[in-house]
Amino acid sequence: MISKGRIKFVFCGIFLCFLFLAFRLGHIQIAQHQFYSEKSQNQRVRGPSNLPQVSRGSIYDRNGKELAVSIMVDSCYAIPYKMKNHKIYVRKLCSILNLDYKKTLKKLKSHRSFVWIKRKLNPEIAERIKRENFPGIGFIKEEKRFYPQNRLACQVIGVAGLDNQGLAGIEYFFDSYLRRKGKKNVKATKDGMHFVGCDVILTIDEVIQYIAEKELRKAFIKTKSKAATIIVQNTKSGEILAMANYPDFNPNKIDAFNIKYLKSPAVTDIFEPGSTFKVVTAAASLEEGVVSRKEKIFCENGKYYIKGFYIHDHEKEDWLTFDEVMEKSSNIGMTKIAFRMNNRDFYKYVRNFGFGNLTGIDLPNEVKGILHSPTRWTNRSVSSISFGQEIGVTAIQLISAFSCIGNSGVLMQPRIVKSVVNAKDELVKDFRLVKVRQVVSPSTAKMMVEILEGVVNDGTGREAAICGYPVAGKTGTAQKINFKTNTYEKNKYIASFVGFLPSDNPQITILVIFDEPQKNYWGGVVAAPVFSQVGFQVMNYLNILPQKDSTLVFQAEKEIIKNDKFKGNT
Repeated sequence: MISKGRIKFVFCGIFLCFLFLAFRLGHIQIAQHQFYSEKSQNQRVRGPSNLPQVSRGSIYDRNGKELAVSIMVDSCYAIPYKMKNHKIYVRKLCSILNLDYKKTLKKLKSHRSFVWIKRKLNPEIAERIKRENFPGIGFIKEEKRFYPQNRLACQVIGVAGLDNQGLAGIEYFFDSYLRRKGKKNVKATKDGMHFVGCDVILTIDEVIQYIAEKELRKAFIKTKSKAATIIVQNTKSGEILAMANYPDFNPNKIDAFNIKYLKSPAVTDIFEPGSTFKVVTAAASLEEGVVSRKEKIFCENGKYYIKGFYIHDHEKEDWLTFDEVMEKSSNIGMTKIAFRMNNRDFYKYVRNFGFGNLTGIDLPNEVKGILHSPTRWTNRSVSSISFGQEIGVTAIQLISAFSCIGNSGVLMQPRIVKSVVNAKDELVKDFRLVKVRQVVSPSTAKMMVEILEGVVNDGTGREAAICGYPVAGKTGTAQKINFKTNTYEKNKYIASFVGFLPSDNPQITILVIFDEPQKNYWGGVVAAPVFSQVGFQVMNYLNILPQKDSTLVFQAEKEIIKNDKFKGNT
């Protein structure tokens, strides 16, 4: 039997233990409250940086030049209760970071233990804040997307958002690859496991992109155009070597003003091509055998009445051969030729050249354009379509059709991505050349090349000529149409030129478009000179030597290009 004394002893021992625990708990909650509160806050703050790091993959040009990379920068946070004198510190902090004072003050007066002040700061700004030594202000390292060449190929590359998600361009279209995790995308670092997304290698050539942008920008400013587009494509493979649009933006400095320029008009915008589309009509008529090149066609002295409407030419012409119809860009001559074809046959060729279809290029928001079924054509549809009206096309469709002519009649799918590789440089996905179809025979394509050479040598495209290189191409001048109202806009035009060179063995195709150029709006005057400037410089860069007796001229211009150094920052 347990004695009463022993029971009292045990009870007293238990009581003293509870008393000690109560004292200790009170001491922690009162005397050491600040210490443990700060420790808790610091643990919470450190939490994000202790997570496995995930880096977004990089984007490179075809030669391995960096176009988009990820860097580590400081993000600024605050522990509100530590900001003893809110108003003094907040006002100065807002001044440095260009933040709204009232909104920031409200955020800091909240009962939250952690608030973001501003994420992914410019290094100079972060250092300035650190020097101020604000109480309760700290920093966490975060990954930020950086574009080393600034504006170069901005609408192709696109941008990534604050949380490293793709928002436009390649960044958006290949987001799942660029952010991909997996066993082969892990790198061990001193801070632990580091996930690295896949890298995307483009077909874009950084130097050709620079050349194209430089010349387009100069002409864009000179012509005071509303917008402009240029594409340089490998004629035989379909690879896009350069693609640019103006206005553009700097992806390192996105704001509310330039966010509207994120899309790439080369694949998203529809326009009536005008006379550049005559290439399709001419190739179809030759392939169908409804016309011969030496046949003479009466062009009605510039005005032709048919089926209740008039067709006009810029110049008053009477009899022209088929070649001359193209050289002088006669709407009347082209209409008469198109009427010789069956509507469905004509429609078939337009479709086969890629119009009314997606090209399949790996860029977001590509559109099909506008091509109505022959069952919906009116009395004037064949005439209108024959010279590039009543049809809506994209720039990528148009250049691909011209490359088809330069590629012996074979239409290739345009490519802008070569491959995707993982962190170990192993191939994840290869984008091979895709032959879409044989649109016209090699013999028809050869005849079209000769005809398009005549356009540059003797016709409306003289300004596209390049000393030492045979050039084939076509001008276009189209009155702008409002696709919502189906009415043409007064004094608003689209000037264009599309062609390839050297025409005896085409290597590159170049498309140049100006939207609403001022003063002069003819494609042969506005767009063709840009083609010439870009074409010559690209030939030099690719080391494709000129022909004929043009060595002295070539060497002189080569020195000009040499002095115009590629700087990348456009």
